[in-house]
Amino acid sequence: MSVVLTPSTRSQRSRLAQLGLMIFVASLPIAAILAALVTWAAAGVFVVVWTVGLLLGASQQRISSLKVDDNGMQYEAGNFVLRATWADIERIERADLPAGPTEAFVLNRGRLRWAKSAEARAQVTQRGWDKLIPIDEFAPQWPKGRLADEVRAHRPDLLKQLKSD
Repeated sequence: MSVVLTPSTRSQRSRLAQLGLMIFVASLPIAAILAALVTWAAAGVFVVVWTVGLLLGASQQRISSLKVDDNGMQYEAGNFVLRATWADIERIERADLPAGPTEAFVLNRGRLRWAKSAEARAQVTQRGWDKLIPIDEFAPQWPKGRLADEVRAHRPDLLKQLKSD
């Protein structure tokens, strides 16, 4: 049986809040120009419409997912897909990803199966993301929950490594 995990609601809200703050701050220089040329009201309307519009667009983006089954894992990050068997997982360790530090499954070699473009493929492989499957995004209570149960069933040695570290 397959288990499909998506980021927690808290993780998604946190990502949108960070993005909203970045959009808001980026709109301020344009708002200042509008205020100087037109009015402060026009600048305020611009900031609200710009921020809300971009956030609505961002919220419609494809959410990443992690499919776990008896064969292994498939991580769909939006721009790329990794597929790994249970034997491909070498260890679990802390990793730095664009979203921040996270616990991750580290694969024994790159397992990139699909990328949105040649540029995305190059970026993923050059930065080593083709060897990392994030955990915290899908299992905020790690090492508890459904993902941990699957790991326990298929690769309990990975959890034993955590306890010995």
